[in-house]
Amino acid sequence: HRSRHTRHGARRIGLSGERESQVAIRFVQQSRVTAEAKARVERLLMQPLAGLARKRGVSAEAHEKSLERLRGFLTYMSDANLVGLVDLIARHASKGVWPEEGLVRAWAMTLQTPPPRDCAYARSLIRSAMGRRAKEEGWAVELFQVARRLGPPPGKYIIAHLKRDAEEHRHRRRVIRENIEAGLATAEERRWLERWHADLAEVEAIQSAVEEEAAA
Repeated sequence: HRSRHTRHGARRIGLSGERESQVAIRFVQQSRVTAEAKARVERLLMQPLAGLARKRGVSAEAHEKSLERLRGFLTYMSDANLVGLVDLIARHASKGVWPEEGLVRAWAMTLQTPPPRDCAYARSLIRSAMGRRAKEEGWAVELFQVARRLGPPPGKYIIAHLKRDAEEHRHRRRVIRENIEAGLATAEERRWLERWHADLAEVEAIQSAVEEEAAA
């Protein structure tokens, strides 16, 4: 009995080790894919724009972190759209200075909508009748955000709260845009606006996919 148990135990440990190896291999493969994708962004977008300077008042470290975030974010784009984005950035590079990271992201999302992130419940909710109604009434982004954070189900109280949030966010977006134009926007305001527009792009990507499936 003891020897059989030992062999069985050894076999279990072996299987566990095998699973760990598979996870490690997948992680390495994913890291390699990510590195290759970032290298493509570097080659097609960053290198052609290497002559652009960082914005005055921005440290070299902060500028490099911003470029690194863009390398990661832009990996979803096709080669042709990356080349198109180079032209767009170059045209808007006032005095040979890099435009704001949030602007670059917004231009990228206009050229090519990013694929939705993997969040099954939030995606299914945005695909539903409630998601479509929320989009029509202007609170789909807030619905998407709360679905990712809290999960199901959004009751009447939550929905009423989301509608109030959406109204406040409309006002906040207008204020931040005015602050950006006046050169008064804080980094946190810019990040908030960028996140909101990124979530809007996801909502639109999910609902566009539903419409395409229905039309097919």
